Amino acid sequence: HPSGTQIQSILEMATAGGVLATSGDVSREQIEARVIERRRRLEDERKARIFNAKQRTIGIDKQALEQQIHEKQRWQEEERKMDQAFADRLLVTEQRVQLMEREVQRARKENLMSIQDYRDQMQQQHMRKEWDLNDPLTLRKDRPARVTDDDPIVGPASLQKFAGEDLEYGNRFRKQQQQQAIWVVEQMSEKQDQIEQEREMERLFAERQSEIDERRSELEMEEMKSRAAMNYAVRDYNLALSEAKKEYETIRKMEEMEDALEEIKNQISSDTLTENRATTISCIAPHRYIKYHFKGLDPEQVRSIREEQIRQANEKANQKKMEQEEDQNWDLVQEAVRRNLIAGEREVFRRKQEIARQVAEEQRRQAEEARKRKEVLYKQVYAGAVDESFFSQFGTSSR
Repeated sequence: HPSGTQIQSILEMATAGGVLATSGDVSREQIEARVIERRRRLEDERKARIFNAKQRTIGIDKQALEQQIHEKQRWQEEERKMDQAFADRLLVTEQRVQLMEREVQRARKENLMSIQDYRDQMQQQHMRKEWDLNDPLTLRKDRPARVTDDDPIVGPASLQKFAGEDLEYGNRFRKQQQQQAIWVVEQMSEKQDQIEQEREMERLFAERQSEIDERRSELEMEEMKSRAAMNYAVRDYNLALSEAKKEYETIRKMEEMEDALEEIKNQISSDTLTENRATTISCIAPHRYIKYHFKGLDPEQVRSIREEQIRQANEKANQKKMEQEEDQNWDLVQEAVRRNLIAGEREVFRRKQEIARQVAEEQRRQAEEARKRKEVLYKQVYAGAVDESFFSQFGTSSR
């Protein structure tokens, strides 16, 4: 706070219309800006250190974690190898089964093709017993009623055969019965041969299918055995891991128990619980105390503190009174400065208006001069055609 003489000089300067210097204020603002910038820079560096995960200290057992990760990776590698071996074995089995299935399908196809060939060769349409009834060329194949005029079958009256006259009916009927009997025997024989052939094919197919089923059963048994062996290995490994974990937990619990007992002993014999006042005094100075060992003050110390508090309260009241007086003086100074600033602002505003008026008049004058100059240029200078002197002006200046 300024003294009375300084306040009086400030009032005189404000009354006389003087202007307060601001160079000190500007330098102080620059210093504050530099301090703020330095704090921001330090804060950014601190954030970069704190938020960088590589620079932080790991708060767990890193060696144990690395060992667990190594064991897990090794187990995953072994499991991957077992899965790959099982997949290869399964792929081979699948390929064998596919080969067997293709062989069965080929045998079925050959059987169907042989049956179709037999039908195409031995069961054609013209070989059927009722073919003579269904033959569309029956009339063309039949013998005509008269071949020549000397046909012995024609009677003396040159009349052809009358209705109801059929002398060869009995012979023809017997021949038809004999032919039909022969056909029936042949068809029965062919049918029996076909049945025997089909039975043989079914027997071969059943034997092939039985072999495939046996081979598939063997592959399934081998797969079950390999799975059982893998399960046993996994079970043994899990049991070993469980035993190791139990042993590790037991050792850890014993160490924690020993640490707890040691901590209890240390606390029982420590100066904190035994109320040793000698431990509360700092080694730096006898009037300073250690915060975490502080046991309270003596009555003499309490009384001196009370007296000091009363003295400080009185000093604070006197200081507050002086500050109020100084604040009143500053209010007078600020009021005088405010009035001076208002007067200066009004003067600046008046000068700005005067300058604006002068600028407007100058602009009007320049506009009038430009208009007259354009009239001279366009009406006198540029009135004629472009000649050689116009082009000779280029390249004579840097503008």
